[in-house]
Amino acid sequence: MAAQEASAQRNFVEVCRRWAEIVGPETAELLRPLGHKRRDLYLGADDPVALQEMVFAAPEILSLVNAALGHEAFDKVRFDLLGGRVPLDALRAIPPRFSTPAEVRPEGLGGLVGKLDPNSPVGRCYAKYVAYFESGPGSGSGGRRKARRAKRG
Repeated sequence: MAAQEASAQRNFVEVCRRWAEIVGPETAELLRPLGHKRRDLYLGADDPVALQEMVFAAPEILSLVNAALGHEAFDKVRFDLLGGRVPLDALRAIPPRFSTPAEVRPEGLGGLVGKLDPNSPVGRCYAKYVAYFESGPGSGSGGRRKARRAKRG
């Protein structure tokens, strides 16, 4: 039974994504899907007059949605004002793109080479940091290779 419910949810999500295609652009402009509960389909509108008009179109909307789902999933339409709620057919926001800031070689880098104990954790870390910038930022693990060569040589 759980697999059947999951399939029904996926189908309803697809109906929401294709809302304008299923009910038509004129109806989709006035009514938006808000959700469902049991066999009730919840639709919303911004305008109370349009909402009242759409009550008369409920049987046609039901038949279109049930046809899109491939079975009689709903037997009643309930209408409500959107009131700031986000309808389920709303486009999802584009996720933000993050960028990595350009790496700038610090001034005076390398001034502590030879002054720190090369066997201490701080000395090893500093040597790798200097080697990273000497090989050029963005060169992958090149800094590590140079640090290893310097340590061996």
